[in-house]
Amino acid sequence: MPRRVAISDIHGCARTFEALLDRISLGTTDDLYLLGDFVDRGPRSAQVLDMILRLREEGYRIHALRGNHDQYMLDAVLVGDKRSRAAWRSAGAASTKSSYIQPGNPEGRIDPLHIAWLNQLPYYYLLDDYILVHAGLNFRRKNPLKGKKAMLNRRNWYRHIDYDWLGVRKIVHGHTPLTRVQIEAQAHPRRRAYPVFDIDAGCFHTKPGMGHLCALNLDDRTFTFVPNIDR
Repeated sequence: MPRRVAISDIHGCARTFEALLDRISLGTTDDLYLLGDFVDRGPRSAQVLDMILRLREEGYRIHALRGNHDQYMLDAVLVGDKRSRAAWRSAGAASTKSSYIQPGNPEGRIDPLHIAWLNQLPYYYLLDDYILVHAGLNFRRKNPLKGKKAMLNRRNWYRHIDYDWLGVRKIVHGHTPLTRVQIEAQAHPRRRAYPVFDIDAGCFHTKPGMGHLCALNLDDRTFTFVPNIDR
């Protein structure tokens, strides 16, 4: 039976991403939702983007969102002003730029296909039972789905959730890293009514309990983790 799976915050960890897809046995009839932050921090950002584009070409059902790190990269490349370049540099641009240095590309030119793909990504997906977003929602807006800045960057927003607006949907996001134990606790029966799942397992982090990439099965609400193998 086809599944719906969500993964967030790959952050240049291409080998870990591939291992997670192998672990869940992703098929071409499954819907894979990728919640942004494909680049920076980890060593293989270019390879992550290559893999996603290759999966799409092979017929996999990929639904991707942009994250704040993807936006930093876009702004630095497409806008190119001093402020944008500095913002990306502080966010981890060095590791991303290094990942493009290959035998056939010794100058490390960023693939324009990667930029074009990132630049067309939406900020959220609205399903019958879920809202998928990279970071969060601004519930101080009449329509939280209009707040692009919040969808890329917001933290500490749970206390503002408008349950009437949200209805039966649950929100799945990344951006704010949690330990594996904290993520798994979100599926505890006592939290069944809580409307949010944070699935950022801090793949590139070395903090205790982090350093994993997480997949959430949206249909049965189970988690699959693999440890970082890109270090």
